[in-house]
Amino acid sequence: MSMRTIAREFIAIISPPLLYGLLCLPLTGMLLAQYPNAVNNLGGTHNTSLVIAIEFIQCATLMICGGVIYFIAGQQPRYKMLQAGVVIEMLAIAIWVEVQYWGAMPVWHHFVFFTLIVCGIPMGSHLANRWRSTRA
Repeated sequence: MSMRTIAREFIAIISPPLLYGLLCLPLTGMLLAQYPNAVNNLGGTHNTSLVIAIEFIQCATLMICGGVIYFIAGQQPRYKMLQAGVVIEMLAIAIWVEVQYWGAMPVWHHFVFFTLIVCGIPMGSHLANRWRSTRA
């Protein structure tokens, strides 16, 4: 395996959590800042409309993450394994964080978020693959 392949795979592995942190966290924070009375002392909300809006932000961000890892390493022979590893990585990070803030959001949110990770990253990758194939 070439050094370039190793570098691309490494960047593909570390980019989703970084990208998620750079996009989703500030966007969610800006959304919640618009409704300070709905934010609880843990920094979350139990307002259903806001939680659904947060889910949409998370879904879009996770799809972007999937697209980015495809554009970084999608042509690699081990891409499907790499993608599965990234999904597991993001799920492990999410579980660790969500357990710490379990009471900040409704219980259903946590399970929707986990599902979004499992579905959103592959969906973003698939869309990036289709976009790339139509451009070729």
